[in-house]
Formats: sequence, C-alpha cells, structure tokens
Amino acid sequence: MLLIRDNIELLKEISKIRNLKRKINFIPTMGNLHNGHLNLIRKAKKQTNITLVSIFVNPLQFNNRIDYKTYPRTLEDDKKILINEGIDILFVPADNFISKKSDLLDLGVISKKLCGKDRPGHFEGVARVIFRFLSLIKPDNIFLGEKDFQQILVIKKVIKKFKCDTRIKIIQTIRDVNKVALSSRNNLLKENFKQAIIIPRVLFKVKKLIESGSCSLSEIDKIKSNIKEECNVYLKYLEVLKESNLDSLNNVYSRCRIFICVSISEIRLIDNLSLNGKYRLSKIGVIERKKEVD
Repeated sequence: MLLIRDNIELLKEISKIRNLKRKINFIPTMGNLHNGHLNLIRKAKKQTNITLVSIFVNPLQFNNRIDYKTYPRTLEDDKKILINEGIDILFVPADNFISKKSDLLDLGVISKKLCGKDRPGHFEGVARVIFRFLSLIKPDNIFLGEKDFQQILVIKKVIKKFKCDTRIKIIQTIRDVNKVALSSRNNLLKENFKQAIIIPRVLFKVKKLIESGSCSLSEIDKIKSNIKEECNVYLKYLEVLKESNLDSLNNVYSRCRIFICVSISEIRLIDNLSLNGKYRLSKIGVIERKKEVD
C-alpha cells in the first residue's frame, strides 16, 4: 500500500496510473474503519482497477465543534486494516485540504430536508470536500454506502453540476445480527448501544406495513409517538419520501424510501430502507402501491 499525504505527490502517482491506462476506484472515508467500509473496499477490489481510499475528517460537515473533536480517529489501526485488505493507495490529506472560503453550488431543497433541517451547512461541507477530491483524483468510480442516502443525492448533484466523469456505485448497507446499520458513531454509544436496536425495528415495521398496503400517514404518526413515549431515545425524524429528490409523497407513483434519525445519548444515528415497487399518497392519506401489470 502506498501512503500519500501530499497533493502533488498524489497527482504524480495518478499520472503514472493513467499512463498505464488503468482506472481508479475511489472510496472516501473519515476513518475509524468498520465492516461497512470494508464491504465498499472489497466491492471496489472485485474489479481490476486501482483502489484508492481517503481518510479525512472533514471539519466543514460538522455543525457541532465538539462532535468534530470527538469523532473517533484511529489512523494507525486503519492503516493496518487497509494493508491487510490489499488496497493500492491510501490518501491522508492535511487539515488544510479544504478551504472554508471555497464556493460551491446551491444544493437546493435536498440539503434542507431530513438531516439538513438541524445540521445547517452539513451537506454544503460534504459537497465541498467531495468536489475537492473529484477534482484532484478524477476517479472513474466512487463507492458509497446506501446508509448515507441523502449524502449520495448531494454527491450526484455535484457530479452532474460540474460534469465530473465519475460513476457512483451504491453499495448495500451492512448490518449486525440485530440489523443495526454499521457506523463509526456506534462505537461512541458504549453501554447504550442496545438502544440502537429500535432503529431497524421501526424501519422494518414501517416497510412491512407499507408494502402490505395497510399503512397511512396517521399510522406512521402513531409509530412516531410511541417511539417518543416508550423508548429512551430522541426521534429526530421518521419520513417516507421519494428517492429521486426527497420530495413528499403525492398522487404520482414514485420509488420511495423510509428515512429515520434518532439521537441516543446525544449521538446521532441515521438509517433508511428502500420500498419495493412504486407508491403514491391517496386522497385519504393512505400510501398505495402501484399494481404490477401482468
């Protein structure tokens, strides 16, 4: 594994790769690697391309300074893991890799929904660092985890806006035995980790209700109330939205996804599940599935 910390050195190495007519698969991370990250890496390595992993805790996507400072940093352990996985290049840029003064596109409503409601500037920070990486590396493919679906939509917008010649590869969320999505933040929960089980329980319950055709917005509101009253967690949101743009359901059939965010001991955890088929909202507030044509 080649460890690179300098931008110029990275550009020289990428030039060598391109001269050899090789393609680059890029996996951006903030370190503290877990099996979810390793799944992305292994999917990337199944191809014959060069595998490039970055580790950079981006300050621009933290609206809470304490959250940024306490984010788990385990570079030495991460390096050992990546060597064992046989990746080609690890890029660990300096703290000044991204400038707070850099301008970028208006992300529109996508950045204002879900996590954007109470994390002002978060997705703008994500967009800035991804644009910086894509401009520097110019990867052929970028591998992203499905758990961060709103972030994926932001990155799609960056790629489209700046006409980056990079394809997004969305990789399915990896879950533990209790179906809790793997996340670096899980390590911060410690003895409160068992409370995170409520997240997949709610997601899979709502998914089953909707796909069985017996779910209304009022039923979802009841589930929200039960979480707030019966569980020792703080529910930030539980929403069923259109996959393409995070719009609310209306009378047009669309592919949809369930999104959830809870706070446990002030640790923010997110997750989502896609729904099979296409759905719309009826006049009486029932989520209806489009019937398949024989």
